[in-house]
Formats: sequence, C-alpha cells, structure tokens
Amino acid sequence: MFRRGDSESGAVTIFLAMVLAVVFLFVAVFIDYARIAAMKVQAERLVHAAARSVMSSYIPELQERYGLFAHEGDQGDYVLAKVLNDSTKPTPHEDGFPLIGMEVVQSGLALERELGQFENFNQQIQEEMKYKAPVDFMVEAVSRFKPLSAEMKQAAHSVDVLRKLQKLYDKRERLLEEAIQKRREAAKTAAPLAKLVMDPPSTYFSDSQLGGRIDSAADASAKYRDYYSKYTEDEAREPLDRIYMFELGEYRSDVNRIVASINRENQEALMIHQQALSQANDRVEEAKSINEQMKQVIKEGEMRAANAAYDNVGKAKTPGTGASSSGVGSFGDELRKQTDQLVRKDSEFAEFTNGHDEQLGDFKAAHQSITVSSSSISLLSDGDSHRKRQHVLTANREIQQYIARYAAAGSGNVIDQAANQIDDYHSADKERAKVDKQSEQKLKEAQNRIKLLVATAGIEKATEQFKQLEGYYNENISFNQNQASGAAPSEKQISQDPYDAGGEAMADMDQLFGGMSNLLDVVSDELYQNEYALHYFKSVNLSMIAGSDMNNSTMSPETFFLPESQELEYIIYGFHNPYGNIVAAYTEVFTIRLAIRTMEGLVENSKLGNPLLVLSKAILHGLTEALADMQKLADEGQVELSKYAKQISITYRDHLRLFLLAHSNNDRKMSRMSAIIRLNTKIDLNKTYTYAASQAEMRMRLWFLPGIMRAIGTMSGSADRIEDGHIYISLQSDYAY
Repeated sequence: MFRRGDSESGAVTIFLAMVLAVVFLFVAVFIDYARIAAMKVQAERLVHAAARSVMSSYIPELQERYGLFAHEGDQGDYVLAKVLNDSTKPTPHEDGFPLIGMEVVQSGLALERELGQFENFNQQIQEEMKYKAPVDFMVEAVSRFKPLSAEMKQAAHSVDVLRKLQKLYDKRERLLEEAIQKRREAAKTAAPLAKLVMDPPSTYFSDSQLGGRIDSAADASAKYRDYYSKYTEDEAREPLDRIYMFELGEYRSDVNRIVASINRENQEALMIHQQALSQANDRVEEAKSINEQMKQVIKEGEMRAANAAYDNVGKAKTPGTGASSSGVGSFGDELRKQTDQLVRKDSEFAEFTNGHDEQLGDFKAAHQSITVSSSSISLLSDGDSHRKRQHVLTANREIQQYIARYAAAGSGNVIDQAANQIDDYHSADKERAKVDKQSEQKLKEAQNRIKLLVATAGIEKATEQFKQLEGYYNENISFNQNQASGAAPSEKQISQDPYDAGGEAMADMDQLFGGMSNLLDVVSDELYQNEYALHYFKSVNLSMIAGSDMNNSTMSPETFFLPESQELEYIIYGFHNPYGNIVAAYTEVFTIRLAIRTMEGLVENSKLGNPLLVLSKAILHGLTEALADMQKLADEGQVELSKYAKQISITYRDHLRLFLLAHSNNDRKMSRMSAIIRLNTKIDLNKTYTYAASQAEMRMRLWFLPGIMRAIGTMSGSADRIEDGHIYISLQSDYAY
C-alpha cells in the first residue's frame, strides 16, 4: 500500500486525530444543542412565572369587595425585570459550574384589556358567578314563583282581555246612550210644535167668533167660519160702509203670525230630527264597530303569546321537592267564557237603526200633516171651514201619536223601550261604579305614599355624589365607544285609572315570567350579571320609606339617599338623583304585589256572573292588599307570596331580582356597576387591566463552535440569533385573569 522508500510513521496518529476531531465536533455540537434546548425550556418557564408574578399583584380591594381581579398598571415592568433577573442570577455551587448560564438582555410588559370594557368586565362576572348564579336563580326566583305560574297565567290572561273589553264596553254603551239622547232631543221638538197645532189637544173643536188671541192652528180654524161670513158681508158693502174691517184685519194678522210660527217650528223640528237621528245612527254604527273590536279582543285573547312563558316556568325542574301548586284550579277559563255576554248581537244594532228610521218616518208624517194644515188655514178665500178643521185635526192626531210614541212617559214610549234594552246590559254597572271609586281612592293612597319619597331637604350630599356618579357612568359609556344601547331611564308611575293600573301590573308580570322563561332556555350573560349585582351591591332599607319602624332604623335620612344605600336600585333604573331609583323600585314592588293580589281577587269573585264586576272587585282587592303588603314588607322585611302560597315568603330584594330581569339592558347595567365601584373605591376600572403581554430576550454563552451552531440555526430556519459567542432567544408570555 505504500511505495517503497516512503515513511509510514504517524499514519495511525493522523487517522485517529481525524476520527477524534469528528467525534469531538459531534459531541460539542450536541452539548451546545442540548444546552440551547434546555435554555429555551427554562427561559419559557421563567417568563411565564414572571408574568404570573406581575399579575399576582392585583388590587386587593377590588377582589375582596367585588370579586374582581385587575392590575393597576404601576411597576409591572419593574416586577417582571426583577423576577427574571433574580431567577437567572447564577448561584455559586462548590465543586460545580452552571451548565446553563442565562442572562436577561431586555424585558418588557404591556398591560391590556381594561376591566372597564364591557367584554372584560362581563368575562370576570361570568367567572365569579358561573356556579352560584344558576343555582341562586333557580332557588330564589323560579322555585318561588313556579307554584303560582298557572294562576298568574290565568289572571294575566283574564285581566288583559277584560281590561280591554271594559274600555270598549264602556265606550260602546256610552255611544248607545248618546244615540238614545239624540232621539230624545229630536222628540222634544214635538211638544212645542203640537201646541201650535192645538192647545190643549183634542179630537174635536167647535167654531167660535172673531176676537181674542189666536195661539194655534185650531184657534184659527175655529174662527174661520165667522171670519168668512163677515168677510162676505163686508164685500157686499161699499168700502166706506164696511163694518168688520178691523176684526177681519186682526184675524188675518193673527193667522199670518201663527202660520209663520208653525212653519218655522215645523221646519226646525224636521231639521233637528234629521240631524239628531243621523248622529244617532253614527253613534250606533260606531258602537257596532266597537262591538266587532270586542269580538276580536276575545278571539286574540285565546292566542295570547305571553302564556307560553308561564307554562315554561311551571314545567321547570327546580332543586329539591319545591313548593306544591296552589290548588286554586281553573278560574280563568270560566271567567273568560262569561265575556261573551258582554258582546251584543248584530241584530240589536239593526233594531236601533230601524228605530231611528221609524222615528224619522213618523215625524215626517206629522210634519207633512202640519204643513198641509198650515197651508190650509193660510188660504182665507176658499170658504171651506170644514176642510181646514179636518186638516188641523189630522195634524193634531199625527203629532200627538208621535208624542205618545216617542216623548210621553209610559210603557208605550219606544225610546224608553230602546233605553231599557240598553240598560239590560247595565245591571252591574252601578255597583261597578261604586267599586271603581273605592279603587281610585286606594290608588291615590298609593300615589301619596310615593310622593313622600321625593325628598327635598337634607340631600345635598347625596345630590353631589349622584352628579359624581353620573360623570363616572358617562366616562365608562364613552370608554366603550357608546356601545351601550337602549333609551335613557324613564320614570315609572302608577296609573290613575284602576283598570290601567291592574293591566300594567299584569303586563309587568308577563315581562317577569318572560324573563325567567328565557333564562331557563338559555343561560345568558344577563343571568350572571343580575346575580352578581344581587351578590355584591346593597339595596335600600325599606323600613325607612314605608314602615312604622322608621325611628328604629340606624340610618339617617341623609345617609339613606346616598348612592351607597341604593346601589342595586341604581343599577336597575339608572336615575342620577337621590330619590328616582327608590321611587321606581317602590312603584314596581307595589305593581308586582298588585298583580298577585289581583289574581286572588279574581279567584274570590269569579262567581259574581258579570265579568267586568269581577274585574272591578278583583282590582279593589288587589289595591287594598298590595298597600298592606308594602306596610308589612317595611315592618317585617318579608311578606307571603300569596294567600294561595303562604308557605313561600318573599323579601324586598327578591322583588329586585325580578326587576333586574324586567330591565334587561346589560351594557348600561355594567356601566352603572363600574361607576358605583369607582365611587366606593376610587378605582377607575377604565384604567385597570386584566391582561398582561410580557416579552423578554435572554442569552447564553456557547461553549463550542458558535459558527457551526449559527449555520445549523440558519439551515433549520430558527429565529434565534448568535452573536459574539452567545445565543439570543426572544420569548413572549401572556396572562389574563
């Protein structure tokens, strides 16, 4: 293998050196590669730990008082750098050396996602309430109202239908009564006209001599024979010899006067008849249209969409055995069946209009006879006294028949018969009117209680704090770029009409059961937010505004009107004054109590027969008991849910849980909560953070062949860089509460 004469010494050594060089290169690369991999793992852990360390310095007051986690943003960079530097600082070891000697080149921290943003605030609320909210809602809301769901469904349905029918019924009957009044107005014109025909009326009158006053067509006709006789005598004499000129002239003057009066009265009476009876027909047609509306209300009531929510709540599965059903039974179906008696038959309206036409026809007949008699007595030259007498008697007979039929008292009065036909529906109206007056008094009592809540003195401090609260609220709304939707809060008032008050109370109950039903179907953000508000925010001491134990309260009126005393009410309603939220809450509690107690009144009075009287008495019962409930809530702090669910008690805050459902404006609620938190803690959630994005650059000295390591990194596409014998790596770690 070697040429002759060549030296072979050192060949093995060179070969071994080459082998060792390759082995050394491999081992060196492997060692540094392993050190780099270990460095990356350790560095990543260090950066994560450093980010956690930064975010562990959350604001204690927020967490303790409101269960929220947020970082103020101060010294975050310092904490991150210190943790990283302390963690990478080499620790001296005897008989050893650090395999991975890392150094922090640079680090940085970006705090993001302010707690004041709706999305971030809502996320923390969900995290805080994810276990408590569904359970509390089912136990405290659904379980309480489930036993009454069937009864409230029937009551709300019945009140909704009957209240609409009551207004339509009263308007319809008023129109029919106005039609009767129009008929009477027309009929009244017959009496003075009849006096001009014959006064007093009779079936016969005899002739009389000229002289005396002529006050009727009968008087003129009675004197006509004598007039014509003397007129004929005088006509046979020379003009200067005529002896009856004065008497004849006086008769002609009286006849002209009475004929003019008759014609005027007759024409005016006809015009009044035409106008009044036309107006009466209009009233009847309008009443008929309203009657059709009543039919439609009854028909639509059978397809009432709000009923489904009550059924959904009634079928809900609640923790434990729950309260049993009230056992009242089906009173609403029977009650609504009675509503058919409030609807008039179409034939009745036809009878009314036919009666108007008959009245006008009868008067026109009398009018024609009177016109003929008037024309007859005005014709003085025919000499036919008998014809004049017959015309007057005919006119008198016609007008007297009209009076007997339409104006005179008695069983034969057609208008009275029509009025009695209308009154047949009014058997319970007088009693209902008395009950309604009592209800109006109860409503005034409730309104007077509410007026006492509008404080005018001693609230300067509260007013100032509410202005400050409004500023915080507006800042949060603006911070969220006006994402909050919905109108500004409007003041809720109790209607002055008992039926409207009862109907609005039932409409509120529809809304509450609808809210519960929706949350049973889908657990939404609203549920968590509502329960969070109930869990962390205070409500008013009701005894201070309605109870007899006001003097026993530890709160002064000045303190009572401060925002800190009515936080939950403010979250629900959003009024920026010391009394608006309290008034709104008190009013809504009253309406809920009114709805429940009205249901009881419907049950108790459902056998009265007349559905409108049932409704009237039910509302009076509801108003009376609701006022008593408000007093009891203040004195004892709780009240029975219903006399049909005595085993269930409900507090003022339980009512507020329902109102949170009714006032579903989640973004504005969150802004109000943010404003209250800022007022109480001086912490602006718009400037606190829930998310940290940290980054760090670290380096480590390579032991062997950095050039080869750089080449390997380039070939593998690594983002790491190697400079001056060091490898530099960049890491990022994000952390969120």
